[in-house]
Amino acid sequence: MIRLRRGFIGIAFIALAGCAALTRLVERPIGPCGFDVETLQFAGGPLAQARCLLRPVAQGGVLPAQPAALPDSLAALVGQPVGDLKPRLQRWLASQGIADAAVGGPLAAPLSHARDDDPAAPAARYFVLHDTSTPWLGDAPSFPPDDAPALNDLARFAGPEAVAHVFVDRRGETLLGHDLRVPWRATQLEVRRVGPRSRGLFLHVELAQPRRRDPAGSPRNDAIAPVPGFTDAQYAQAALLYAAASARRGDWLIPAFHAALDEGIAGAHDDPQHFDIARFALALDRLRDALVR
Repeated sequence: MIRLRRGFIGIAFIALAGCAALTRLVERPIGPCGFDVETLQFAGGPLAQARCLLRPVAQGGVLPAQPAALPDSLAALVGQPVGDLKPRLQRWLASQGIADAAVGGPLAAPLSHARDDDPAAPAARYFVLHDTSTPWLGDAPSFPPDDAPALNDLARFAGPEAVAHVFVDRRGETLLGHDLRVPWRATQLEVRRVGPRSRGLFLHVELAQPRRRDPAGSPRNDAIAPVPGFTDAQYAQAALLYAAASARRGDWLIPAFHAALDEGIAGAHDDPQHFDIARFALALDRLRDALVR
């Protein structure tokens, strides 16, 4: 009896030790950009994180190993205090007649917090850009014009389980899925690897982009995206959303691509395709110029 009990205790101890080792293994930094589940951020300072998370996404979700080269104007902002951005942006939105819903909710409201909106957890840090990969056009020989109704039907994304905070169509019009105050998850990193701790850390923006089938691929693949990937109106609205979210946080958020967050995780997505970071930075420059007039 004693020997059996000691054996049981020994086995239990080994099992517990194994679980602890497994926990340590699981909680090592995740992915090439090194997400740390304890600090709830990627490796390096804000700019280094942005350069890793904004590597251009090639067909199939392939990302280069080297960090992205960001435009100087964008690089100078990431992670820095926003100064008086909030009051200037509030005045500009009012002068333009732009409703709160178009920028993810009222600027006076706080952003979501990590750990499922724990007030003691960090406020949302990451501004994640996606493409909808919808509608799927199959073997269509070309893409419709950007003003085609089929490309601008955001109603299909509406509802309490909307997959992102904000959706932006090809004309720059928006659908609010969730106020930026609402903690949400939309990537494999958040759902499958980090869990509830990540809920509220990432803000998600979906840009409408159709896809076509690559004849060399599987029958239902959606590998081919239009070139250019997005319209000027979409870049302008994405820049406005980025500024609004940053104003609510108090410093400029870290922009990121969906594919970079999920890199190396089974089921990873390949979006956004053909996102031009220089055009995004230019749209942001124009917005900031408008706010000081």
